[in-house]
Amino acid sequence: MKSDEYQEIFRLLKSMNRLDLISSIMLTRQASDVKKILLMDEWNDERFKHLLTSNVWQSNYDEIQNVLKMPEWNDEKFKPLLTSNIWLSNFKDIQDILSMDEWNNEKFKHLFTSNVWHSNYEDIKKILYMDEWNNEKYSFLFTPTVWQSNYKDIKSILSMEEWDDDFYKPLLAPNIWNSNFDDVKSILSLKKLKGDKFESLFTSTIWQSSYNSVESILNMKEWDEELFKPLLTSNIWQCSSENIRKILSIPQLKDEKFRSILTSSIWNSNYEDINNILKMDEWNHDEFKPLLTPNIWISTYTNIKNMLLIDELKEERFKPLLTPNIWKRRFEDVKKILQMPEWDNEKFKPLLTSTIWNSNYDDIKKKLSLPYWDENKYPQLLVPSLFSISMSNIVNGIELLKKYGIDNYVTNKCLRFKTDFLKNLIEYLVSNNIELVTVNSKTHEYCLNPILSCEKGQLKKRFNIDPDEIKKGGFSK
Repeated sequence: MKSDEYQEIFRLLKSMNRLDLISSIMLTRQASDVKKILLMDEWNDERFKHLLTSNVWQSNYDEIQNVLKMPEWNDEKFKPLLTSNIWLSNFKDIQDILSMDEWNNEKFKHLFTSNVWHSNYEDIKKILYMDEWNNEKYSFLFTPTVWQSNYKDIKSILSMEEWDDDFYKPLLAPNIWNSNFDDVKSILSLKKLKGDKFESLFTSTIWQSSYNSVESILNMKEWDEELFKPLLTSNIWQCSSENIRKILSIPQLKDEKFRSILTSSIWNSNYEDINNILKMDEWNHDEFKPLLTPNIWISTYTNIKNMLLIDELKEERFKPLLTPNIWKRRFEDVKKILQMPEWDNEKFKPLLTSTIWNSNYDDIKKKLSLPYWDENKYPQLLVPSLFSISMSNIVNGIELLKKYGIDNYVTNKCLRFKTDFLKNLIEYLVSNNIELVTVNSKTHEYCLNPILSCEKGQLKKRFNIDPDEIKKGGFSK
């Protein structure tokens, strides 16, 4: 694509707010073809709009048109196959694959997922009827991930004599199909994998990596240092050897104050983020040091930096929220949560604990806006565990208890039950003349019968009530 053509396409993508569609493959295409694809009316159809991703450039205008006009997409059965990796396939293969009788066979139905577009019609036909799937040793590998491999590689991998050796059996898992036969054979031949030092790396996650990368990682001299040994766990395979080497060369990793975050979860991050995070001045301030725990790697440098600049976090009332749980959220969400006017209301202050970060802004806002809190009738519900209960359970549960005149005694524990289950449980108590409200032996106050607040797994043990029978219902008089 010429420079002036690219500029035109860039302006079009910008006007569509779709700069995410720019890719190296797109740049190899004719500008006129790219433009025709972008301006297709089909993208306005709810069924197809999510298919416009950078994968689309692997196909061409005519193929895309043919695929999207297929009558099969009007059939509910085929709609789950409409994902952007459909563009990895071609129109003829798509037609042939969708017309296969095998998908009506119970034996093959579980394989009919959008992963099928990684394969081609001829290979699919041969793979489905391989004798190896009748062997108990290999039958569990017959999952949708099989389509990421090809018939020849699958056949070669399953015929390897290594699988007769118990030592290699932990590596037999469906994600082996992420790899190819040559890589599998070469990785299993690595002598270092049999040493005690690398024993923890010997899991099926190794198939996320190539032979060259695995060999390079095992040969790194850094593993001779005691400091880095905790990093040797199987999630290391999600990183490239180059990235690992750069990460381990960051001098700050040897600083005592960062010792607590030197765990294998570091591989969830990348070199640039790790380097920038470790260099932040904030870690010299005592108030931020408790945030230095391994789940910091869930977040990015930009998110962390912006988070620690939020003014509200410096307020005394919000200090209990400054815990590692905060990394579960994006700083924009945290800022909106902290700026909610509801926190000026005394009744909501008990909710200000770090468990709040298990929820997002919309969920918190909806829960605090419920009309029940205006009644001053349910103060017992306004505790942190409220955020672990779904909105539907809260609303439907309270309304259900109202019908029985016992909503004054509602507890967060009873709202954890699905409303249908809670209704059946109440009807079971009523039909067996068991009181819905009892007296607490310690406080001598009325309370909800403990059965209605008991964990489902404890119903049988504590009260001899079978949860499976409660699910069936049919107890009302």
